Amino acid sequence: MATLNVTIPHFYAKMRIEHMYQHDGRQGMQDVIIFGAQSVGGKALTFHVMTEEGAVRSRVPIHMLAWKEDTPKMSLDHLQLWDCFGYEITCTVYDYLLQSRVKVVFKDGTNEWGNYIMTFDWYDNPYSNEPTQYKAAHLIKLDNGNFALQPNNRLMWRDMSFVTKPFPEKPDWMVDDKEWCCESVSDRWTIKKGDENTYYYNLENKINPK
Repeated sequence: MATLNVTIPHFYAKMRIEHMYQHDGRQGMQDVIIFGAQSVGGKALTFHVMTEEGAVRSRVPIHMLAWKEDTPKMSLDHLQLWDCFGYEITCTVYDYLLQSRVKVVFKDGTNEWGNYIMTFDWYDNPYSNEPTQYKAAHLIKLDNGNFALQPNNRLMWRDMSFVTKPFPEKPDWMVDDKEWCCESVSDRWTIKKGDENTYYYNLENKINPK
């Protein structure tokens, strides 16, 4: 069953008022609480928010949200690099990354520092199921007032007690193109004859038996 909507840890933010008026150029912000997200395959991730007037506004894209009044407006395709991969989405807050400092490298090579908030991940679609195409989206609170949704390979993290080496200027790391399965060699192993009903059963290698 498709997920479509997911509850997220709510947090306070601002929404550009132009989103309330079909983007007619009106300036200004209004306070909101962001409490949910919506994923539609091939579209930008959007959010559900509550306004101070008690209205719930849905499908608010990331470039319509901010956390400072004087936030410069950045384009959607810079703040979120990839569209959603499907309807099945999860939200996870990684305790280790929570509030970690991180540098976001945008598609044009510019960068901005920020803090980690949470992570969105997709499953059960052709992209996420393919090792070379898998991507998550980390929600980052940028220092310039914007929020960003970026994958692992657009982020450089800091940890004062562990990240002590400089990040390579031109890293030559490659994507992992393997699918890892523990039972991929099950044709070589079987439960030892006579142990079928034994709780602590033994396994034997049928290719190279001892």
